[in-house]
Amino acid sequence: MMASPALIVGIFAAAVLLVLMGILWISGLLGGQHPNRNKNIPFESGLGANTSTHPRTPVAFYLLAVSFLVFELEAAFLFAWAVAFHALGWGPIVAGLAFMVILGLGLFYEWRMGGLQWH
Repeated sequence: MMASPALIVGIFAAAVLLVLMGILWISGLLGGQHPNRNKNIPFESGLGANTSTHPRTPVAFYLLAVSFLVFELEAAFLFAWAVAFHALGWGPIVAGLAFMVILGLGLFYEWRMGGLQWH
């Protein structure tokens, strides 16, 4: 007699949970607990809690990062278009070229407005 798929999934899930709980239990036994004063202080990137915070990130960084993401996403669309270039008719080719012209105009506008300069 064949077991139902739900029973098989349930047995598998129970086995996974048992293995995970066993791994956590064994790591707790082998690792042990050694609390001390230094383990209870806040720690980030090698700096102690009494050092000054890092300076604020300039807005120009965020503007440049958003511009990068926009043009990177558009480049991903162009890669997909380039892969199917030989199989396309004239309509998608003209649309792809218009897309590249609009991208070029957007990049030119951003360059003229100083969006690509680090102030």
